[in-house]
Amino acid sequence: MSSLLKNWRIIVMLAFLLIAIFVVFGRGLQFGIDFKGGTMFQIELAKPIQDIGERSRVIQTVQQRLDWTGLRDTTVSFFGDSFVIAQIAETDPGTIERIEALLKKQGVFEATIDGNVIFPGEDIVELPKDPAQGYGLYKEGDSIRWSLPFVLKSTAAQRFTRLTFHRCELVSFSPDAGRQYECDKTYFFIDRPKDAVLVMPIDLYDADERMFLDGVQAEGISEGTKIEEIMLNSQVPYLLAKDKNFSQSDLAELQSLAAGKKAALVPESLPENMLQQLASLGFEVRKVALPSGKPFLLDALGLRSIIGLSESVAQMDVAVVEDAKPMDKLQIFGYAGTAQQAEQRRADLEILLQSGSLSVSVKSISKETISPLLGENFLQSVAIMGLLAVITVAMVIFVRYRAVKLLLPITIISIIEVFITVALSSLISKFDLGAVAGIIAAVGTGVDDQIVITDELIRGRKGSGQDSVEAGSQITRMKRAFFIVVAAASTMIAAMAPIILIGFGLGKLVGFAITTIIGILVGVLITRPAFGEIIKEILGKN
Repeated sequence: MSSLLKNWRIIVMLAFLLIAIFVVFGRGLQFGIDFKGGTMFQIELAKPIQDIGERSRVIQTVQQRLDWTGLRDTTVSFFGDSFVIAQIAETDPGTIERIEALLKKQGVFEATIDGNVIFPGEDIVELPKDPAQGYGLYKEGDSIRWSLPFVLKSTAAQRFTRLTFHRCELVSFSPDAGRQYECDKTYFFIDRPKDAVLVMPIDLYDADERMFLDGVQAEGISEGTKIEEIMLNSQVPYLLAKDKNFSQSDLAELQSLAAGKKAALVPESLPENMLQQLASLGFEVRKVALPSGKPFLLDALGLRSIIGLSESVAQMDVAVVEDAKPMDKLQIFGYAGTAQQAEQRRADLEILLQSGSLSVSVKSISKETISPLLGENFLQSVAIMGLLAVITVAMVIFVRYRAVKLLLPITIISIIEVFITVALSSLISKFDLGAVAGIIAAVGTGVDDQIVITDELIRGRKGSGQDSVEAGSQITRMKRAFFIVVAAASTMIAAMAPIILIGFGLGKLVGFAITTIIGILVGVLITRPAFGEIIKEILGKN
């Protein structure tokens, strides 16, 4: 027994067991809708969708925004032609508010310069999470800068290079600092309001203009940013109300705009009489909250980042555009007051770019809390069923070997394997029916592997005609047993991998696949080697 406790394979298994105990009893398991309930979103689309293919794309986009990993226990489905019902195992108010904000967005990403679209979100083919390419958070002064690198299609890279070529002006030169350039800016929008006219009081417009000129470090707005360039790149027509009532010229201008624009974007503080006048002209009034500490136009126009070009991106060292190298690896970056806020902003943009844009805009969203689908008592039933399964497996093993010394290690190792798998799975996944099924599948293969190892060693004993296994024969048998174990595990992982690689959006199925793979890896890398040492010790003493 003392020699086993000194074996490094046993020590590794016991270390992971201690970690699992800390996770389960210290951190606690994160349960899915089946066990603890969640939140249901009712998403009303701006227009009905009848095409099956388009519906499937909408469902996949919503699914990825809710849960791009497939590990948070979500379901998404259509109700009629205009409503999408989405459920997620989440009740935290802050998280729900963030998810709702993501779902409200159509998710149309555009980068512009001088009012021209340089590239849309569909032209982004990769978002590498590589710090060497700029992915990360960086401290700059009192703010945290987040950076999200991306890779463009070749056609989009060529267009970007063409539109940004030599967009810098040489402003000074010194032997020490070299050439100093002042470069144009690019503007990144999410859901630029193309169907709306912007209506805002002139004093709010003037306040925004001052903030842009002074710069807002927490939002990544550099000093000297011109509000006229922002409005040019937004391509949103606007009207500045000089009083608390529209003048006749204002009404005439709005009347002409109403022919091509269906909505009016207004600050929530706009007087009620002006809102009624806009509605009477046929506009759908959309109120935008007045933010604190940043310009109103950022939210109203969907402006996410303002990024100045660099002389290297503008390729000032190249004489003619025909010789310019297409710029396909670029970065989006922004700023926040804290690392948590910076991480959240980058993650939200990352989710929108990965999920893609919806084919129609979202008209409204309502939400409500849902109770556990199976009831809290169902978890106790699962535990009882698991215990019965262990007892049944133990009986079968006893019938096969007729030896308590072999029965105990197989049963105990199986229980340890389940415990470690549950703990590791809970770190990345909600514990739901998919996770339960994955654990059962992994444990089933685990018991089978232990029987393979035991049988190989017993056959080696019998074949030698001696009371104990010869050292060389024992090692050979153990290698053969582990070859079978690893081959079976590899086959199982290969079967689960396609579900993970191409099945995001399939909810519990992906969770099942990931939990199964975790269980298999726990067995092959942690518990199976320890079991082999234990069985060698037992058979060596018999």
